[in-house]
Amino acid sequence: MTQYNVVLLKRVCLSALLMTGLLSLQACQLTAPTTKQTLNTDTPVSSDVAFTPAATVVETGPALAVREPSEQSRVSEKHFIIPVARSGYFAPEELDDYVLRIIEESRQWVSVAELQVHGHTDSEGSELSNMLLSIRRANVVAERFEELGVETGLLLIEAHGETQAIADNTTLDGRIANRRIEIVLIGNAGTEDEQQYDGVVAELSSPDALR
Repeated sequence: MTQYNVVLLKRVCLSALLMTGLLSLQACQLTAPTTKQTLNTDTPVSSDVAFTPAATVVETGPALAVREPSEQSRVSEKHFIIPVARSGYFAPEELDDYVLRIIEESRQWVSVAELQVHGHTDSEGSELSNMLLSIRRANVVAERFEELGVETGLLLIEAHGETQAIADNTTLDGRIANRRIEIVLIGNAGTEDEQQYDGVVAELSSPDALR
């Protein structure tokens, strides 16, 4: 065998070995198990979706707790009418009788925040003169409260002249009703039924009640 034949034989053997290796590799690839991945197309997938942890739920009560009104939180308002029988008078007749009754009323309350004195007149005379007259009437009554021991800081004086009529000024009875001083007691009347004071208000509303 010549040297040329030997070289040719080696090449043939090498080619055969390469072909055998390639066939073995393809056989392994064809028999290897494959894993199929499935995609759930029912749920849209977005790369922009941000995932956040679940929030912690904390149970709390109502935003504002409902509280029953206590004695200290109750606000009461009581109105008294002190009539002025005759036109032009600064002070009502028997003023002390009315003032003392109102003071006695206030002593039954838990506390008094304010005692308002409102002066009123009928429509006789000019508006200016009636306003000045209502101021004088209110001042006279307020001063009497002070003299009988009511603290000055509790008193609030207001004058209304003829602007707040409660009756017809064209009649005598109406003008008498409009000439008045109105006292407003503001504070805490306590827990008792406030209807008990209606009788006192009715008495003070009548010019002849305390005569």
